[in-house]
Amino acid sequence: MVNYLDSMAWDIVISAALIGIAAIKLRYKAASDSVEEENKSTRIGFSIAIGAAGLYLFLTGMGIIFIGPFDSSHNLLFGGVSGLGGLALLGTSLALYLNGGLKVVSYFAAIAGIYSLVDVYALLAKRSLTRTPEIAALGYLGFAVAALLSVPATHSDNKWLRYLFAVFAFLFALVWLFEAAEFTLGHLGLA
Repeated sequence: MVNYLDSMAWDIVISAALIGIAAIKLRYKAASDSVEEENKSTRIGFSIAIGAAGLYLFLTGMGIIFIGPFDSSHNLLFGGVSGLGGLALLGTSLALYLNGGLKVVSYFAAIAGIYSLVDVYALLAKRSLTRTPEIAALGYLGFAVAALLSVPATHSDNKWLRYLFAVFAFLFALVWLFEAAEFTLGHLGLA
């Protein structure tokens, strides 16, 4: 396996935390599909940070698919969802930068979330895919739930839907924080 899984996992932690914070801090209006302009510098800052995280996740996901070992299960499990997740983050970044289009990006994220649900099944059905299949499945499930919740969160001005989305983004970040530490310690021969 390519040894940048640990940095990918840390990037996922960063991404999930940024998305959760953005959902709380930015004043998004569903009717106009945009963020209030009084938050322009914060919106642009989130756009840049989310874009950087998305670009890294997309490139490393593609690296696993194209230059990683020819183990198709790991290519699909780690590379595929990372590539799609990175694209969803890049789409979110552009939508924030241009201040519009988060509703459409949420559809893309939801499909990536469904892909992640398939990975959850795979992790639990073939337990040898990771050292900690239950925790890995929980991490993939967290992504799936947050991705699916992005649709109602961007189509409604109900702040509780956004808070629920943010809570799942933070839970998703927390699970991946554990996975990131496991990957890093494992690559360093300490786990």
